[in-house]
Amino acid sequence: MHEVELLVRREGMSVAPGENRSLSHGGSCQIAAGNDLEAIECWLATIDNPNTLRAYRKEAYRLLLWSISFRQKSISGLRVEDLHGYFDWLAVPERHPDWPAHWRLINGPLKESSRRQAKIILQALFDYLVNAAYLAANPFRLLGKNQRGRETVAPAGFDDEGQVAINRWLEPALWGWLAEFLDRLSVSTPTRLARVERLRFLLAWLYRTAARRSELAGARMGHIHRSHGLWLWRVMGKGGRVVDVPLDRQAVEALVRYRRFRGLSDHPGRGEGGVPLVAALDGAGPIQGLQIYSSLKWFFRMAEPTARAVDERWGDALKSASTHWIRHSLASHAARAGVPIHLTAERLRHKSHATTQRYYIHASLKEQAEAFDRDLLEKDMDE
Repeated sequence: MHEVELLVRREGMSVAPGENRSLSHGGSCQIAAGNDLEAIECWLATIDNPNTLRAYRKEAYRLLLWSISFRQKSISGLRVEDLHGYFDWLAVPERHPDWPAHWRLINGPLKESSRRQAKIILQALFDYLVNAAYLAANPFRLLGKNQRGRETVAPAGFDDEGQVAINRWLEPALWGWLAEFLDRLSVSTPTRLARVERLRFLLAWLYRTAARRSELAGARMGHIHRSHGLWLWRVMGKGGRVVDVPLDRQAVEALVRYRRFRGLSDHPGRGEGGVPLVAALDGAGPIQGLQIYSSLKWFFRMAEPTARAVDERWGDALKSASTHWIRHSLASHAARAGVPIHLTAERLRHKSHATTQRYYIHASLKEQAEAFDRDLLEKDMDE
């Protein structure tokens, strides 16, 4: 993104202030921003989480460069019709002829869910700029709650090709098969062994604790402590919320194995506040969120052909699977196993049980099918 940033700085400062600038309407700006790029940087400075920062910067820079290149205006000049054009472009993007071929502002059409996420992020940016009296109005607010641009989108529950959308979790049989596949991976070199052992821990820990990759990337061994006869992992989740996640037997066993591989004692102790829970392959530095994502994608890609030979659906699932699917898988498996929904909600650290409910839908569907899979008219008609 370094060269992209240079172009943003060069081109973004050369574009005249847009007509939506608050100063044009007699406002008094509350941030130290003389142009749109500086205003974006003020917004980005309010974001603490590095993974969130990376995602937000990408969306803001992409909009700014699109606006400069395709509309010859900065973002403070965008109107609602421009935003329609932008979301049309995200659905069917074309590279601008002035953009170098190696730039990856966008790698292909964005799915409906990705376009929705882009709208949420950019709407938040413009809300901030309006609240700071940098902009007079937020045109994203005029797109409507469900507006994604003018492109045709599939109904909810269907993918962009009109097919039934696949569930974003791995069924129990496939999850068990993946563990067996991992055991068969070659570990012919020390680096390969380190990668497989780390992957083994990642799979177990992400599943048993329902961790988000951002939570795991910043974790330290010192965050694990013993209380009330339990091993607990203290997690800082979304919104800075701090909770203790109880570790079950399998999570502790995975931790002990991984610690032994790294030359540590079986259980964390005092003085390990600086020891990363998951280490880089050099064994010293902490792993980053993107590395967690890449490690899991590497494993799923490697397993896909063999899984597809067993079941075509397994191959389709692994082709799309990502880190977050492991968290979803735990919730789905818990529902199948009859775990009470309030316990699953606590493990997922959901504020509302309604968020967890979708993983329990298949259980009620099965009960519904069994209840109606009989003759409803079998009652004696002579009564």
